[in-house]
Amino acid sequence: MKRYVSLMPLFGLVLTLFISPAHSQSDDNDFYRPWVDYRNGTISLAFERTPIPFALSALHATTGFQIVIPPAPERKLINLKINQQPLEPAVRSLITSIGYKNFALIYDDKGQPNRAVVLAVRPETTDDRAAIAKSEPTVEPLSPEEQDKLQKDLERWNELKQEERGRIEDRLKNLPQSDERDQLVKIYGKQILAMTK
Repeated sequence: MKRYVSLMPLFGLVLTLFISPAHSQSDDNDFYRPWVDYRNGTISLAFERTPIPFALSALHATTGFQIVIPPAPERKLINLKINQQPLEPAVRSLITSIGYKNFALIYDDKGQPNRAVVLAVRPETTDDRAAIAKSEPTVEPLSPEEQDKLQKDLERWNELKQEERGRIEDRLKNLPQSDERDQLVKIYGKQILAMTK
């Protein structure tokens, strides 16, 4: 009997080790709930002076949705509150509130958005927008020849030098809205995602 009594603490420790992981997983799921609540296909976001990397991590951990943004030199905070919206418009609001306007949404096989890739451009502040609008000439629309060249360059993205990549990113950023531009941005997004895997 003494032998069994001395084994009881060891048995209790082993049992605790097996039970703890399941308990901690539910704690991890609930950790982000004050910032991101995703239920029944709708999402609520509550970010107040929240660092952007934390906001993106909370979104990804809660919904599985990944947002790829270029590295930002400064630490910026986000303020955004959304109540029970579908995922796609909420993600669009999140990206624009960070300060980006050029991005591509990637959809899964079921037609649901699962990733967003932001073009590697510097976010603009409202003061910068007014100054740029006055100084920038009008941008030429995309010709069929230029579209073919950009598409071929995007398809061989890994072979390009950084200077060539920057030229393509600048052109994509400045193109007027069109179906052709959207198609090129999607190809760009796929190439960027392939590099981050």
